Amino acid sequence: MKYITIVREDEESKKIEKIIRKSITIDYSENNPDYVVAVGGDGTIIKASHTYPNAVIFGVHTGHLGFYANYSVDTINELIDDINNNSFSTQNIDLIICEKINGKEVSVLGKALNEITILDPLKTLTLDVYLDNDYFETFKGTGLCISTPFGSTAYNKALNGAVVDTSISTIQLTEIASINSNAYRTLASPLVLSSNRTIELKNGDGTNGIYITMDQMSMVIESFSLIKIRLSDDKVKMAYHRYEDHLKRIKRSFLK
Repeated sequence: MKYITIVREDEESKKIEKIIRKSITIDYSENNPDYVVAVGGDGTIIKASHTYPNAVIFGVHTGHLGFYANYSVDTINELIDDINNNSFSTQNIDLIICEKINGKEVSVLGKALNEITILDPLKTLTLDVYLDNDYFETFKGTGLCISTPFGSTAYNKALNGAVVDTSISTIQLTEIASINSNAYRTLASPLVLSSNRTIELKNGDGTNGIYITMDQMSMVIESFSLIKIRLSDDKVKMAYHRYEDHLKRIKRSFLK
């Protein structure tokens, strides 16, 4: 078995990483590691999930929220023992996948742990929304956010989207600054969909130069025609010693 660390660039995280590196007895390797120890915040864990999609992730919280992390500075010894003795448990976390852009398959980089967004911050974007190949509505505004249950507490929440219990396998479609008037009409509410649904967004007015984000990554599509998004068959494996219920995470992160 092999492991690697991904560390946020702050002194506390670097200090914790040194302790971990000195104490873990299995081999350290950048080539196809079995385990990734992500020391920092949720952004560090998301980076780890994109960099090593097949590895088990041990998230160590040294930041503010630590929504994904199952270990903290106070439980470093548990993490070290769990890796050395192979005594941890894992939770499978849903991913969404940007399956096709303009009819072409997208690589593994098209997957997201939190959300995928399609937007144009410079001008009004028009998107025809299809659900399972059936026309649903025409959206006009800044863009749309498609999120996972875990991602429902990230950008989606800032857009007044619903916070979803992660025991439910869903995808959520939330509007970003929609235009609603006598001329233009959308649902104007977050839409929580079953995990087997597919969302297809088509260019409604020939707009070019749209932005697509997948968690921390972004790309510009100069000639955009359509994008197809669904829940991925792949999962992120998150290690834990003591499982913390999702509702407790929500309470800890937002209500205390």
